[in-house]
Amino acid sequence: METIKPQENQNIFDVSIQEYGSIEKVFDLLDDNDRFNLTEDLSVYEDLKIGREAFKKDIVEYYNTRNLKPATAITEEEQYLLDNFSGIDYMIIEDDFIIY
Repeated sequence: METIKPQENQNIFDVSIQEYGSIEKVFDLLDDNDRFNLTEDLSVYEDLKIGREAFKKDIVEYYNTRNLKPATAITEEEQYLLDNFSGIDYMIIEDDFIIY
């Protein structure tokens, strides 16, 4: 079984897609690393065990050939901005406020 280090802002679903090509393998990933749960943030300093067969090999190959690492977790700064500076008061016409 191999180990990888999660990248910054990666969650368990991102790692599952990166390594197995689908979020359907997220429970196998959790099982192999029994200290994790779905809502726990991943640390870039802790290794994750991987090694099961990819569920969708074409998706894994797509990410590997382009050296893509999905990282969709929201940072504390992004959460703060969303909580405090969102809505129509902070929209810019023709940028994020478009009328068709």
